[in-house]
Amino acid sequence: MGTRIATLNIRHGGTKSAEALAGRLLGYDADILVVTEFRANAVGERLIDRLAQVGYDTSHPDVGVKENTVLIAARGGIDRSWAFTESLDRRHLWCTEIDGAYVCGVYMPQNTAKLPYWEALIDDVRPSGIDLLIGDFNTGNNDLDKAPRGAKFIGPEMPGRLIASGYTDMWRSLHPDVREYSWFSRPGDNGFRLDYVFAGSDLAQRIRFCEFDHAPRTSGETDHSGLVAIVDG
Repeated sequence: MGTRIATLNIRHGGTKSAEALAGRLLGYDADILVVTEFRANAVGERLIDRLAQVGYDTSHPDVGVKENTVLIAARGGIDRSWAFTESLDRRHLWCTEIDGAYVCGVYMPQNTAKLPYWEALIDDVRPSGIDLLIGDFNTGNNDLDKAPRGAKFIGPEMPGRLIASGYTDMWRSLHPDVREYSWFSRPGDNGFRLDYVFAGSDLAQRIRFCEFDHAPRTSGETDHSGLVAIVDG
């Protein structure tokens, strides 16, 4: 059956659509679930409780209740968790070991603040043995990853450099010439592909499925589309 992976940015902790988003996340039936813009507040605790009730183990960095971060949930349990690097804010790059695989949940800052995080990944992710990078990378190239009239990305070379280091953009590997976006600007309604799953070389050959779920965005539950992938076991 393979390993089912899903990621969704729930927008500032998901407070405005908490129950709908919890149902959406559970509906992905994912073995590994990465929630970005998670907040460790009362809404976040309710989401963790819902996930625990159906057998998920969860992990997130210790952050303030108004800070956006990454929540990683695994149905098979989480063996350990750690910050990708101690030199940067851990809420943006959080790692877990899940059944022997190293998974890094990613929630990149905006504008130029994201560049040191990208550099850290490009320099150290392969030596660190990370198998999967999942989440909101807040960057793409200035060709297919944005609407032609949309503002240009800062750091558009970063995804390509990560790929050159040995990682595969799972969605793009299956949709090489497609324009499809996971977030749209307001105003302007220009689309951008911000949400990714990158697989290390050992997993790249086992990518079977990777598609966006636009329903949480078009329904107004959040401002991002979900991304669902399957890797053969």
